[in-house]
Amino acid sequence: MANDDNSIEKTKLVLEEWKTVIETQMHFNDMIMRLRTTGISIVLAFFGAASISLQYAQLCLTICSFSFHAAVLIIASGLVLLISIFVLDYGYYYKMLLGAVERGCQIDKAFKEKPLDGIDLFGMSTEIRKAVGKPHRSKYYVWAFYGLVLTFGIVFIIGILFGYHPPTKTTG
Repeated sequence: MANDDNSIEKTKLVLEEWKTVIETQMHFNDMIMRLRTTGISIVLAFFGAASISLQYAQLCLTICSFSFHAAVLIIASGLVLLISIFVLDYGYYYKMLLGAVERGCQIDKAFKEKPLDGIDLFGMSTEIRKAVGKPHRSKYYVWAFYGLVLTFGIVFIIGILFGYHPPTKTTG
């Protein structure tokens, strides 16, 4: 009887840790999604503000005999924000999510080889990882997500620097 009580307690502890790991994965995934959606929305608002500013020729600046439109600075500010968001996302939240997933996979593996009381309870983290692809392949998706926006911003700046012509005033 004492052995059964010990087995039940161990099972409860494992299930509690597994629940905590899954909740942690969900938490970091939620934080990442909020950071990305809010951050990219703000960066795109910077790009929109730069687009609108292009209609005002008086926003052309000259610094050290180099003339450019203020939209370049607006876009550059958006890109600095984008890079800051990427650093926080990829360098912190994403790595914490990977750690939580790794722990989930460890639990999955431990109990796939030795099910609790003959019942196969675990495997979600491993199955999700398999669906995404090889371990750590997801980092390429993160780089692509931010890289596309960064590339667009750089092309936008280059287009303004080399192709912007202030609107001419028409007299009517």
